[in-house]
Amino acid sequence: MWNKLILLAILGLFLGGCNQSPAVAVLDIGRLAEESGLKKITSDILTKTRDELQTQLLAQQAELKAQVEAQQAKLSDPPTQQEMQQLAQLSAVAGRQLQAAQQKANLTLHDLGQDLAQQFRAQVQPHARRVAVLRGMNVVLLDDRKTVLVALPEIDITDAVIAEISNVKIELKTADEGVAEVKETAPADTK
Repeated sequence: MWNKLILLAILGLFLGGCNQSPAVAVLDIGRLAEESGLKKITSDILTKTRDELQTQLLAQQAELKAQVEAQQAKLSDPPTQQEMQQLAQLSAVAGRQLQAAQQKANLTLHDLGQDLAQQFRAQVQPHARRVAVLRGMNVVLLDDRKTVLVALPEIDITDAVIAEISNVKIELKTADEGVAEVKETAPADTK
């Protein structure tokens, strides 16, 4: 009986507090990125980087293929079993190096995307904070369509933050304003 009374009292306090203005704000980060133009800037940076990495990978692939073909041209006629093993070993090493370079390129692209998103959030944060404080809210959740299930319109501060940053220049930079070299060392001649 006492447990039910305590539970009802706590529930009453909780529900009574819900009539006050919301203390939580929601910011639709995707819409903010889209309407501020930063989604396109980020996409352009990632596309340029992906293209540069792909060019490097294709060059490395051609170089490794040339090394295997050069080794193959050195084979005696008919090739010995040892020569065939060395060629197979060189081909396997070249394949692993190319696969490692592809994985490194993918990781570079992923890390760049994460870094750009973090830069964007860091530059938007003071503006979102200002809007939230002006509205009497003390928590801002990012509505990334994965976390927030329902957000009432009165707690959505996206439009206000878009207006706040409309005259602010937000810049996204790559670590070295270029693409890190992803080329691995070429396989050693095994003959």
